[in-house]
Amino acid sequence: MTTLRTTIEDHLSTLQDRLGQAVSRLPGQRPGDRRACTDDFLVATTQHLAAVADIVLPAARKHDPEARSLAREYLRSAKRLERALVIAKAKQYGQAQNVGRAWEQVWTMVRTDLESVAELERDLVARVSERLSEVESHRLGDRLALAARRSPTRPHPHLPHSGVAGKVVRTVASRADRVWDEFEGRVIQPLTPREAG
Repeated sequence: MTTLRTTIEDHLSTLQDRLGQAVSRLPGQRPGDRRACTDDFLVATTQHLAAVADIVLPAARKHDPEARSLAREYLRSAKRLERALVIAKAKQYGQAQNVGRAWEQVWTMVRTDLESVAELERDLVARVSERLSEVESHRLGDRLALAARRSPTRPHPHLPHSGVAGKVVRTVASRADRVWDEFEGRVIQPLTPREAG
């Protein structure tokens, strides 16, 4: 069992590690290796964002009514990151509109948006954690980890992210994403706690 804070930090650390692997060009790296690293990052980030929307945002609204504006700001930032992930995936798979876009520009946008999301997440989790018992914090940490594994594997920035509509859409999108992953031959490496070490 991990607390909400440790689960968030584990996930954010994993996302940073996977981003580093996606961006780096290692000697002897085959083109397929880079694609797999990029997919690993895109999937993990998408799943993490969906899990935070599913678990952390409702907890923030419930335990700290004053956190509502911070939750709205987080959602705006998360959607901006999801749009950057859509561009990265499109570039990865050769979509015509993104062929001329430099990878450096794509990764800079993704890195900037990820840092913004991480900062807001840490603020939200700190506020929520102050109001939780240790048992509640462990329960939310476990729920967050489980939700990430069940979340969509592709970014959906234009779909609802909160409330009942957001929960329903995430469930449907998760199933549809897995079908498309199978068609494309995407191997999904799940986001797991303490992966980074």
